[in-house]
Amino acid sequence: MKVTIGPAVEAVRLVVKEIHQVARVYSLFDIAQILLDKRDRCTLSIVSDEKRGPVLFRGLKDNSLFVTKEEAVAHFWQSTAVEELYEVEDTETDPPAGNFQVVAKCGLSGEWLGPPNFHAYQTTLRRLHREKFSNMDFDRYASRVKTERGEEAVNAWLETMKVRRRWRVKGSSDEDWTFDRSVVERDFATKHFGEAFKEVRETELPGDVPPANLSIGLLASIRIAGSNTRRHPAMLIPTICRILEAEHLAVFKRQGKLFSGPSRPHPLPEDTKLAERPTKIVEWVDAQEKPKLGDLWKALLPEGSEEAPKEWLVDMFWLLTQGHLLLFSDDTLVLPKRRAQAAPAATKEGAGKKRKRKKKKRKLFKARHASPAKMIRTICRMKPGGVRALRGPAKIWARRLLRAGRIESMVEE
Repeated sequence: MKVTIGPAVEAVRLVVKEIHQVARVYSLFDIAQILLDKRDRCTLSIVSDEKRGPVLFRGLKDNSLFVTKEEAVAHFWQSTAVEELYEVEDTETDPPAGNFQVVAKCGLSGEWLGPPNFHAYQTTLRRLHREKFSNMDFDRYASRVKTERGEEAVNAWLETMKVRRRWRVKGSSDEDWTFDRSVVERDFATKHFGEAFKEVRETELPGDVPPANLSIGLLASIRIAGSNTRRHPAMLIPTICRILEAEHLAVFKRQGKLFSGPSRPHPLPEDTKLAERPTKIVEWVDAQEKPKLGDLWKALLPEGSEEAPKEWLVDMFWLLTQGHLLLFSDDTLVLPKRRAQAAPAATKEGAGKKRKRKKKKRKLFKARHASPAKMIRTICRMKPGGVRALRGPAKIWARRLLRAGRIESMVEE
């Protein structure tokens, strides 16, 4: 199975709303870290291989997922989904009569199991193991059972036996009530399992799914994937980009990093004339080396002003939403500028000069697998430059043919 951690769409939309309201620029890496801080801001994508992976059982009543049908059934009886299919009722009955000296008790949950010689002891023991400790081997679980002697232990068990639970399918008659839970478990597994679970190969779960709603092996895989994603938050950036673009939010690169803001950087043209307040803001930011938002208001507003007036905030918001000014999450202000134009490629005086062409490497004649007759014919037809570039056995044959006057181009020379 493959488990992937991704950002929740609703959580990213909250970030989009924040960016639109405050008109700030956020790093996508920082957004990924913010989403990973809480589980409910992420989603879990689980895919089982069609050839080797198991079929998964997805809960239709809750966000549960299990690898085996037995785990799904055990979870169903521990969840609130039971009340949607079955009626459960506790009734008072007379406790069992008899002389009991020893009472068994579950060493893990503390529930009373009854005397070891009681007729329902084995049924109760296996039921408790199936419901709460199915991940443990039965013999190992049975070894954790404790026995207690005394009247107090026996009376405590008898008190639990005064109340018995019975079940029936919703809408059935009074005659269908049963105290035997195995009967309703068999009814659910054969008739109503499809109403509570669905077989899937791939599914998505919210990141805050309770651990009790997952198989133990699946929970371990999710924890490993979560740990790996927290070490490398950049894994979420491609998905975050797609969600931001779908929400019509600008994504741009600056100094090798991806950012998102209300608008892409749009440098002001040189001939642009702004109003008095926007002009002061732009000129002040342009004159500073590392301008900050707080320093801007201190420099432009009168002394004693605690907050910027509304008209100044409106002009600042307009500059930010148009991309003429960038306000980062750490209150740093950046004034986008146009790139300097590159020098002309060539002048009129140098237009007539020819560019030096790179010399192509001549392909050497490969005579390793050629027959001697074919090699001799090829060498006899070669040009002088190709003959001089020969190596190995071909060079030896070239010398012999040259002395014999067989190379046509060399004879003419």
